[in-house]
Amino acid sequence: MVLLASSFDQSKYLRAEDLTQEKLLRIKSVTEELVGQGADQEKKLVVWFTNSPKGLVLNRTNNRTIRGAYGDDVAGWIGKLIVVFPTQADFRGRPVGALRVRIPPPPAQEAAKPAAATKSAPAAPPEPEADPDLDDEIPW
Repeated sequence: MVLLASSFDQSKYLRAEDLTQEKLLRIKSVTEELVGQGADQEKKLVVWFTNSPKGLVLNRTNNRTIRGAYGDDVAGWIGKLIVVFPTQADFRGRPVGALRVRIPPPPAQEAAKPAAATKSAPAAPPEPEADPDLDDEIPW
């Protein structure tokens, strides 16, 4: 058996280095966990996914993005989709790798439903044509 030092450097949380492009993820659960080490530990929300073994620790920005779309009660987030993507963020004056989330647009068929409903609505009556005999303009 080969013992690899890198196997001890694994995290159960997603990091910017884990993604090279955006990834669509479905929320399975949301937990509250102590994250960090020693005196730097703090309670954070962690989002877990049906299609990824790693969870996403929510910073303030990502928390606000998801909360803005799916509500303050995290129970309402279950089953919802988010896109996680790597980017750069300033940390103490220098750029560092970061993960951000965005909410994907609704599927095409759901987006088409309101448009189809609008198309089936009755058309507005046509504007009446102007009658030259009813021209009451007063010349100045």
